[in-house]
Amino acid sequence: MWYPWTSDFDRLLSFSDLFRQFDRAHRSESGARETDPATTLIETAEGYELRVDVPGVKDKDLTLDVHDQTVTLSARREVKPREGWSVHRAERQGFAWKRSFAFPDKLDAERTSARLENGVLSVKLAKAPELQPRRVQIGVS
Repeated sequence: MWYPWTSDFDRLLSFSDLFRQFDRAHRSESGARETDPATTLIETAEGYELRVDVPGVKDKDLTLDVHDQTVTLSARREVKPREGWSVHRAERQGFAWKRSFAFPDKLDAERTSARLENGVLSVKLAKAPELQPRRVQIGVS
């Protein structure tokens, strides 16, 4: 609807606000977007390295599953006030999430290792042995 007393700038601001509200509502509906951890995936000749930010998560609250070409990672963090304390402001929240990563190559679960250090989980995933390059000996007749 057109309002002659509204400037183009005011209409632009209202559209911008509308998109911002839609984006906010969309993210809060899914829930997962707000708590998805930041990840980095690197490919090497031998496999992959997955780095995931998991601040405040203890190793016992992390689960890592490797199956064929899929890695599933889940974590949870509980934030509880100390007994006898009263909370005046709580911006840190607990969370639980589960995320799967699909890889183009089959992975070797036996040679997978993970290390949690300073809130960053580093997972080294080896490609299956049949995918590793092999040097073929050339015979002389």
